[in-house]
Amino acid sequence: MYRWAYLRKELLRQIINPSMIKKFALLLLLFWGQQFCFAQFSQVTLQATGLTCALCSKAIHQSLEKIPFVQKVSARLKESAFEMSIRPGASVDPAQIRNAVEEAGFFVGALYLTLEPNADALSEDLPVKQGDVYYKVMGPSKGNRTKTYQVLNEHFLTEKAYSKLLAGSLGASLREQPSLIEGAPVFYLKIVER
Repeated sequence: MYRWAYLRKELLRQIINPSMIKKFALLLLLFWGQQFCFAQFSQVTLQATGLTCALCSKAIHQSLEKIPFVQKVSARLKESAFEMSIRPGASVDPAQIRNAVEEAGFFVGALYLTLEPNADALSEDLPVKQGDVYYKVMGPSKGNRTKTYQVLNEHFLTEKAYSKLLAGSLGASLREQPSLIEGAPVFYLKIVER
C-alpha cells in the first residue's frame, strides 16, 4: 500500500510540475487569444501620398469604395486623408487597402485602425487573428485606453517614417518578428493617442 501511494505521488509530481503548468497555461492563452478575440475595427483612416489635385483624390476614393469590407468612404482633401467606415462584422485587411491605393497610382503614407467603441483594446502579448490576417501590438500601452492603432509594416508608412522607425528601439523588436503566422500575414500595430 505504501509503495502504491508513493508511486501515485511521484506520478502526480511529474505530471503537475511548474514547467508543464506554464506550458499548458501559455497554450491556453494562445488559443484563447486567437479564437475568442472578436474585437472588430470599425473605422480606418488612410493618409495617402502623391496627391496633387481633386482628381487624384477621386481616383483613390473610387478605388477604396470597391473594397468588400468598406461601407463608406469620405475624403479630407486638405490632409490627403480618407476615412473609411467598415461593414459590421467584416474583417479589415490592410493589404487590400494598400493595393487599392497603389492601383489608383498613389501610396500609403499612414494607416490607422480604430476598434468599435464598445470593444476592448487589443492584447499586447499575443497576435490576434481577425479574418485572414493577424495583428500584433508592439510597444507598451502606457496605461492608455485608446483603441486606435497605426500599422507599422513596410509600405504602410512613408520611406522616411519607416527608416526612422527601424532606427529606433521599436525597430529592433520589429525586425525580429515574423511576417507570416500559419501562412497568414501579420500586421504590426502601434498604439496611437488621438
